Amino acid sequence: MPKNIVLERLKSGRMTRREFARSLASVGLGLVALPTVAKAAPKDLLFYTWAGYDIPDIHQAYIAKYGTQPTYGLFGGTEEAFQKLTSGYNCDVAHPCVEDITRWRATGLIRKIEPDRLRNWPDLWPELFSLPGAMQEGEPWFVPFDWGNGSLLYRTDMVEIEGAESWGLAFDEKYKGRISMYDATPTVTVAALALGIDPFDFGDEDGAKIKALLMKQRELVRFYWNAPAEIQQALAAGELAVAYAWNDSVAALMKQGLPVKYMVPKEGILSWTCGLVHMANAKATDAEVYDFIDAMTAPESGKFLIEQYAYGHSNRKSFEIADQKIVADLGFSSPSDLFKSSVFETEVSPEMEQKRNKIFEDVKAGIN
Repeated sequence: MPKNIVLERLKSGRMTRREFARSLASVGLGLVALPTVAKAAPKDLLFYTWAGYDIPDIHQAYIAKYGTQPTYGLFGGTEEAFQKLTSGYNCDVAHPCVEDITRWRATGLIRKIEPDRLRNWPDLWPELFSLPGAMQEGEPWFVPFDWGNGSLLYRTDMVEIEGAESWGLAFDEKYKGRISMYDATPTVTVAALALGIDPFDFGDEDGAKIKALLMKQRELVRFYWNAPAEIQQALAAGELAVAYAWNDSVAALMKQGLPVKYMVPKEGILSWTCGLVHMANAKATDAEVYDFIDAMTAPESGKFLIEQYAYGHSNRKSFEIADQKIVADLGFSSPSDLFKSSVFETEVSPEMEQKRNKIFEDVKAGIN
C-alpha cells in the first residue's frame, strides 16, 4: 500500500490497532483448522469488519456449526464503512463502534437486536450498554464485542511519579526529548483532559487553551508516532521515558521484561468500544446472523482477544479463562473499576471534529 494511503488511513481512527493486531496474529499464530463437514447450510454470511478481524479464532462456534468461515469485507475506519454502506454495499453483520450507532440507525442501516436469541447476552458487561448510543430508546441496536484503552506508558526506572498519576506527565519539562505522542487527534483529547476540558465538546476559548498547551508540549516531544512499533522500540532502547500508547504496546514491552507501567490517570483513562450490528439489508438468515454474533461474544473468543491482541472483550467470563498474568499486566483485573475511571470516545459533530483536527495540524506545523 502506498505510504500516503497508509498514513491517511492510520489517522482515520483505530485502524492501526487492528492492522497491528493482524500482524500479531500472523507471527507465530497458526490459524485453527476448519471442519471439513458442514453441520448446517450457511447462506455465505458476509462480515464487514476492521482489518485484523478476518480470522477464525474469534468465531469458532460458528465454524463448528456451519463448517466454514464467513466471507469478509474489510474497512480501515468506520467513516469509510458508513460511506460504503450508504452507497449500496450489502453485508449481514458489521463491526462499527458505539459512537457510530445513532447515525447508523438514523439512516436505516441496522436492525434492532433481539437479546433472547443470544446465549451469551447475560454475560456481557452491562457498563458497555450504558454508553451513549449503545441503547436507542431503551432498546439494543448494538452488541459490544471489543474494547481497549489509550493512556501513557512509562518506564518506571526513568520516571518518578509524585502524587496521583495524571495526564500532566505528558507535559512535564523534566522529560523533554523523551516524550512521544500519537500523530492524530487523541493528542488533542489528552491536552483537554489535562486541562479539565471536555475533549469532545469545547468552545473557541477552551480550544485556544488546548492549543497553547500543545504548542508547549511540541518542544518536549521527541516525535509523533504513527505505528506502535516506533514507541515500543524507543521505550525499549531508553530513548523515550513516556509515550501515549494502546494496550498492545503494554503487552509487547512487558513480554520483554521491561520496567514499564500503564497509567490510569486521575482525569480518566481513554477507552473505546466497538461491536456487532445486524444489517437491515442482511441476506443471511436471522439464525445464522445470531449464531455468528453469539460465537463472537463467546468467552473463548474473548480469551483469544485478550491473550493475543491485548484488547478487552465484552464477555465477563473471558477474563476468568484467560491467562491471569496477561489479564493483570494489561490492567484488566477489574474491568468494572476501569470502566468507572474511563473517558469513552464518543460521537462528535463534524464541526467539532474539524476544530480538533485543525488544532492538531496547526500545532504540528508550529502555527500559533
